[in-house]
Amino acid sequence: MFSLAEVSNEVYLRVDQVDPDIPKMKKSGVYDILKASFDVMKQAIASGEDVSIPGFGKYKVSTRKARNGRNPRTGETIKIGAKQVVRFAPSSVLREAVAEGGKTKKKAKKKKKKK
Repeated sequence: MFSLAEVSNEVYLRVDQVDPDIPKMKKSGVYDILKASFDVMKQAIASGEDVSIPGFGKYKVSTRKARNGRNPRTGETIKIGAKQVVRFAPSSVLREAVAEGGKTKKKAKKKKKKK
């Protein structure tokens, strides 16, 4: 599992490699930006808004209905109340990347037929 510190370090290294003309940012600055981003997402989701990240997926709040459950230890039937839960739906890009073991492939360009 990646921690936020590990993710921010990876982002820091990748941005540095992508374009050396981008002004240097401290690792702690990248960490602070990511932390603030996740805080904004958390606040939006907690207030019932959907959060969509293109190429990654969508977080949305849904209501789980009240239901009867069973205590596994005693077998006694118990009532479980309705509650709000967060659902995540991965994008097709993320699903494909996971299916291919993290290797993302570029979409092939269609060639025009010569007449």
